[in-house]
Amino acid sequence: MLIEITASIVLTVAAQRYGMGESVLSITSDKSRCIAVCGSGEPSLLHSQSVESALAKDLATVPQVNRIFVERADGNLLIWVAADTPSREVREKIFQKQFDLIDAFPEISFDFNIISTRKDIPTEIASEAKLIYAQ
Repeated sequence: MLIEITASIVLTVAAQRYGMGESVLSITSDKSRCIAVCGSGEPSLLHSQSVESALAKDLATVPQVNRIFVERADGNLLIWVAADTPSREVREKIFQKQFDLIDAFPEISFDFNIISTRKDIPTEIASEAKLIYAQ
């Protein structure tokens, strides 16, 4: 008999600089387990994977969001959030998610854009962007 057990751990990531180009990355779960990594380079692979995943998961909780695109350009992370009806209420929900993401990843320069999928064709606006979420 084979029993498979799956566990979920919610992680928060914080990178801080100490001294001449040295970075410390700490990851803490909600169960108070901590991982700390020191090094001279930025943990860019971890950031690229975790940021896109966090963006997709967080922004997708707004029911009207149906696509999310990202593109890296000139040190910025450009994000297009496509929503069916970006009414004021929907935009405020998306804005709150954006503020939370900015706080969670202070080392990343974000550029958020909300577009209407009823008026705009997202692929024409973000032609070089990568689709990270589709409803």
